Amino acid sequence: MKGQKGHGPFNSVKEARAAALALSKRNPRLYYMLYSAFGLFVSAGSKRLHVFAPSSAWGGTYWIGGKEKRFTSAQKIEDQNRTPTMR
Repeated sequence: MKGQKGHGPFNSVKEARAAALALSKRNPRLYYMLYSAFGLFVSAGSKRLHVFAPSSAWGGTYWIGGKEKRFTSAQKIEDQNRTPTMR
């Protein structure tokens, strides 16, 4: 995270993951995720995970309390079931 401030954009996945970890340690009750939009960014901290978080997050993980966690199968299934389909 050297030379980088805040939430990005970051030059590498390693830098982005380090930034997410640092932000999560500073704000242990908030969720942080990586996302890609014209670069790799760390999301603003949120108190809850949105139902669409698994498909929105880059890398399939999120950070809370200074720990990286993978989305569970139940979270991924709920995301799929709530995603509108075109019929």
